[in-house]
Amino acid sequence: MDYRLRLDGALDELYEPLWRLPIRLFDAEKALLRTVKVRRLHFVRHGGASFINSHHTYSRLQHTLGVFALVAYFEPDNRALRAAALLHDIGHAPFSHTLESLEGVDHHPWTREAVFSEEIVNILSQANLHKDQVMNYIDGSQRSLLRNKDGILHADHLDSWVRSAFVGGDMSLSTGELLNEIHYREGNLRFTPEAGKRVVELIWEEARMHASSANIGVNAIMRKLVGRLFNNGALEVARLPTLTDAQIEQLLCSSGETKEEYEKLLMESWRIRVTREEPAVAAETAILNKLYLAMPLIGDVSIAETSQDIAATMKELKLMLGTYYVWWG
Repeated sequence: MDYRLRLDGALDELYEPLWRLPIRLFDAEKALLRTVKVRRLHFVRHGGASFINSHHTYSRLQHTLGVFALVAYFEPDNRALRAAALLHDIGHAPFSHTLESLEGVDHHPWTREAVFSEEIVNILSQANLHKDQVMNYIDGSQRSLLRNKDGILHADHLDSWVRSAFVGGDMSLSTGELLNEIHYREGNLRFTPEAGKRVVELIWEEARMHASSANIGVNAIMRKLVGRLFNNGALEVARLPTLTDAQIEQLLCSSGETKEEYEKLLMESWRIRVTREEPAVAAETAILNKLYLAMPLIGDVSIAETSQDIAATMKELKLMLGTYYVWWG
């Protein structure tokens, strides 16, 4: 008898604890879970540097498996889409999105390179799955439950919001209750009006987290410190998609140019100040240029089109975008 929460491809069934879904694994899926490219995601934090000062400590693999569980639940026989769900984040750098404003850091081409790598392509080919179809699902070129480009809520964002809300204590209904309020038709998740409103609340909470001083501050300092590693030659940008958070942390601890401030970041994050007005002291700039605001469908209509209050809320959230200033107080 083994432990059912294993996520390393050792078992024939995956149990996803947030959604409470048992998923029977195909051989190719077990093989993908055992690859270094997918395993690495368990050592990359989904929330980036916010592990330092918040409860957001779960890994990008845990999120990946949540997305996979939703895809396998709603489309159990779509093998290519299931594979895409397992692979959709494999290009992420350490600390997920934290480093992405640094020059040369972009997980999109790295994801394509990883999906088209010999190891992944061999696994897909043995299962009669084509890399191009899998990649089209990942980048949204082929509209699906996993991704779309039309602002409609899909599995990737749904898991992110629910996982974040669960950790933050903001879930007002269980994931089982939420699944009962979702109907899947024609490639779209369709919510009951009440469930749609609950999901909008999660969108609001997630946006507030992203725009909070807690999130912006630690990520700005982490980004600055890793930038120093690039500048002093201790780290090459091209290595990032092969590294884990811990390996970057080791470099930060071993470099004389980053060690002291990194230790301060870990132990004294409460000293970080964040404002939208440029201060009179030297400060880092952090640009929040994107919030994830894909809307749930109520029937065939976006919930934002059914409620003036929700439409107003979305406009209010967009006011959070812009430049922030970060410094040590």
